[in-house]
Amino acid sequence: MASGGGDRGRSPGGARRKPALVLLIPSQTCFLSLVRDLTKRMAEVAGFDPGAPDRIALAVDEATSNAIEHAYHGAPDREVEIRFDEEGAELKVEVVDTGQGVDPREMPRVDLERYASERRRGGLGVHLMGRIMDSVTFRRSARRNVCCLVKRKKPGPSGG
Repeated sequence: MASGGGDRGRSPGGARRKPALVLLIPSQTCFLSLVRDLTKRMAEVAGFDPGAPDRIALAVDEATSNAIEHAYHGAPDREVEIRFDEEGAELKVEVVDTGQGVDPREMPRVDLERYASERRRGGLGVHLMGRIMDSVTFRRSARRNVCCLVKRKKPGPSGG
């Protein structure tokens, strides 16, 4: 899928700008606390209101967990790349893996009432990411899965 956004993410000369920070972790859930801590810190530095950094960290944790559990089926010898970029009024985080692709159209819609009444567990990751973030998109690029999460700052003295 093509990504939109015009010239955002490009330098004045038109070349693609590099992300502000790139984290490369093994595909092991023991590294999720590092992902959460770093995401929270990046959101704090970007100027989000209190509370927002924790929620953003949860969404990025879910995206990273999905890469480990679904794209790699728990294989511990793969890598997940997390790219952080503050683009003016928004924080963009891309979670990239080289595992099995995911078609977002095949993901079931979540009925929270039924989910809770049946006391089900798991399966809320994509729904949760969508509730927290302003934009969650999935694309396949150069044999890599890219989950792009964007959170915009609220207008005002600080964002969030």
